[in-house]
Amino acid sequence: MEGLSLIPKGTNTVNNTSEISTEYQTTGASERIGYGLTIQARITNHFYLNLSGLLRRMGYQETTTVSTTVTAVLNGSTYPSTTTTSTHEDTRTRLIDVPILLRYYGTGKRPKSPRWFLEGGGTWRTATQIRTELDSTDADGNVTCCTTTPTVPTHRSTIGETVGAGIQFTDEFGIKVVPEVRYTRWEERIFNNLTTHTAANEVEANISLTF
Repeated sequence: MEGLSLIPKGTNTVNNTSEISTEYQTTGASERIGYGLTIQARITNHFYLNLSGLLRRMGYQETTTVSTTVTAVLNGSTYPSTTTTSTHEDTRTRLIDVPILLRYYGTGKRPKSPRWFLEGGGTWRTATQIRTELDSTDADGNVTCCTTTPTVPTHRSTIGETVGAGIQFTDEFGIKVVPEVRYTRWEERIFNNLTTHTAANEVEANISLTF
């Protein structure tokens, strides 16, 4: 489960001229819960290699609004009039994350007692199945829908440095329940344009079941 938004909210207004201004506004539309598979191999009594494949869904909505102000003069008085046009983009994609982590486990008092661990390594991420819908609204309020050309990401793939910590619990049947917290710092952003920026810092809480 994600602790932070994959694409945070953003707003920016640019005054193109004294009569024309453009507002960009982004809101995140990502799912906080993902899922996947994990395997682990023992190297020594304390060190293990952990490999996972995780699927997440990320998305955003970006609205671009252009405001044009025209000033008319009537009988010596000025009357400003503002019209707006806008475009609305809704983009969704799937993320595949592959963390490769080295874990160090502490020693439990008994064979099946809880064991804490620290972990560190790298994560590879790629964006797949990008889907976009784009509609526009003219100055009279008429909506034109929909352009479906997928948005091109700034970087389709990236890598990040990952660290984490957790505890391993083992029941009487040998099933291991592993809650953990991870932090990843991404080297590149999947989307990075105007007010749409994939978060560079990611915090997540995971629960794994292993045998």
